[in-house]
Amino acid sequence: MGGASLNFAAHCAQCGQYAGMISSLGQDELGDQALEMIKKLKVDTALIQRSVSRDTGTVLVTLENGQPDYEVLAGVAYDYVYKEELDESEIGEYDAFYFGSIIQRNKVSRETLYYVLDNYEFDKIFYDVNLRKDCYSKPIIEKSLGYCNILKVNDDEVSILSDILFGNHLGFEAFSKEVIKQFSQIKIIIITTGKKGCVLYYDGQLVTVPGVAVNVKDTVGAGDSFSAAFLSTYYKTGDPIKSASIANHVGGFVASMSGAIPRYSDGILALLS
Repeated sequence: MGGASLNFAAHCAQCGQYAGMISSLGQDELGDQALEMIKKLKVDTALIQRSVSRDTGTVLVTLENGQPDYEVLAGVAYDYVYKEELDESEIGEYDAFYFGSIIQRNKVSRETLYYVLDNYEFDKIFYDVNLRKDCYSKPIIEKSLGYCNILKVNDDEVSILSDILFGNHLGFEAFSKEVIKQFSQIKIIIITTGKKGCVLYYDGQLVTVPGVAVNVKDTVGAGDSFSAAFLSTYYKTGDPIKSASIANHVGGFVASMSGAIPRYSDGILALLS
């Protein structure tokens, strides 16, 4: 079981935060299993809808040299999250909001996402671009950038977004400056660089935060755990460098384990606390 948003929420819970998610599951056996597993991960399910007409979403993942390749099946339950079915009192309890691009591939869920972002105030809004084939466009990316105040991309996505948004191939600093010039509410840009760690752009400066050497088993969920650890730590400390350093450790740990949501070691838990 996975998906970026679920991975993120489950890792937030392991980081000691209260977390829930907005999504939809089918009224099928996979949906029933998923709901029970989500509860065991200590992720709140009050905002997860059940669809009678759509199957629970599935993704085919293949690994080559530890790197995942995804075939995201379309027309599934999470493509049809309805704003009319939201428990709006639940949404108002949250201080931070995380979203990506896949949920925006279908008009129904996309409009529900924008409804939440337009009608609720969150202290932190974290956009993990997380590009997947056929799940994004220039208007979707620009709309999303207009909502967030923390942006996360990986080094490959910098090149793709530079071409889409600016028609040019830009380096990390030039890309970050152009993004913030157009979307001034963004306070932090995080660029993950695999085993090298990450690069932060904030307060007009570019800072490299070194990675952690690990023996990679598989990288599924590592980026999502990084995001969760960064946001959880930044929410508590307000220190982006410390947050990135801890996030590098957590992401490295997850990459050294099998599965997207491994149970944290005592060392990782101590670091988070």
